[in-house]
Formats: sequence, structure tokens, C-alpha cells
Amino acid sequence: MAEDPAPTNGHRPTRRPRKRIYPPPEQMAAQRAAATARPKPAKRAAPVATIEPDFGPEADAPPAPPVMSAMEPVDSAALATADDDDESFDAENVELRLSAVGMVDAGDVSFAQGALGAVRADNVAVDRGAVGATLANHVELSRGYARSIVAREVQLDRAAARIVVAADVKAERSAVMFLVARRVAGDVRVLLDWRGAVAFGAVAGVIMGLLRRRPPRA
Repeated sequence: MAEDPAPTNGHRPTRRPRKRIYPPPEQMAAQRAAATARPKPAKRAAPVATIEPDFGPEADAPPAPPVMSAMEPVDSAALATADDDDESFDAENVELRLSAVGMVDAGDVSFAQGALGAVRADNVAVDRGAVGATLANHVELSRGYARSIVAREVQLDRAAARIVVAADVKAERSAVMFLVARRVAGDVRVLLDWRGAVAFGAVAGVIMGLLRRRPPRA
């Protein structure tokens, strides 16, 4: 037969407290010493922030070079380049640059940086060039040289000319060797005027006559 349980008097049986078993003091001291001697894990270094150099705003791209297009002469205008040497032009409007031309017969002539043998036109403009003979109504010569000019109006600007025959002459810091004009205005240096030229021609004629009359040597 089963044994009767112990009387509880209506209460739960009390539990006995558990005993904690600790290792000997020598073993605990050895474990603590081992834990102290164990190397601690190294701390992770904080990430270093990289500083990017600031070069300022990006420079704008350089503009594209302009597209060069060929220009065709308008109103029967003839255009000459440096390859047009020793040629003659006969047109209404002629523009020459870096050229050497023999003869030009036109209405308006514009000439720069080159040499021109002879020109006959209504209006002639020469800039930093040399011209041989000029026959026109109006002539403008700037920083250039002309051998002979026959025109109604002549305007010289820092230029030099050998012979100028005109009705009106306007000059600025220019020089003319032989000048025949009705009116002269501005700053121009003349070596021989019409009076000096007449005297020079008379003296030259007398000298040439004496040389011709001299008998030849035997």
C-alpha cells in the first residue's frame, strides 16, 4: 500500500534553499589573474574623413571659333589677294589687300598693304601701301607713299609723295617733294612749290643747253 503523504496542515511544503558551491579560493584567484592578463580587443579607429580640394566653379568652355565663310563681291566688285600679282583690273569697285597689281581702272579703289603701279578711278583710298601714278577725283593716302598724284582733292595723313598736282590739298604730318595746288591746309612739308619748280626747270634747261653745245672731243 502506498504511503500517506506527509501532513501539510493545508500549506505548501517549504523548499529547502539550494547551496551554492564555489571553487576553492586558489582556483578563483588563478581565474581572475588569467582574465586580467588576457589582452583586451583593440578599439576600432574612427574613419578618417577625406577632404576634397575645392577648385572653385568649373571654368566655362572657350567659345567655338567663328566659321569663316567666303565672301563674294557685290555690285561688280573685284577682290584681290596676295596671289594677284602683275595683273590689271577693270571693274566698278576694286578692293586690294596684300597685293601687287600693275594697273587698275575702276570707279572706287581701296588699297592696303601692297604695291600698285598705276590707278585711274573716281575715288582712291590707299592705306599703308605704295602707288606709282594716280589719276582720280578724290585721293586719300594714309601712312603710304605715292610717286605722282593728279586729282581734284588730295588728303594726306602721315604720308609722303613725290609729285602732287591738285586743286585742294589737306595734309597732316606729311611731306611732298613737288606740290602744285590752289589751296593747301594742314601740316605739310613741301620741298619745292611751283615757283621753285619753275626756277629749277629753268636752271636745268640752261645747263643741258650748255652741255649740248660743248664740242665733242677729238
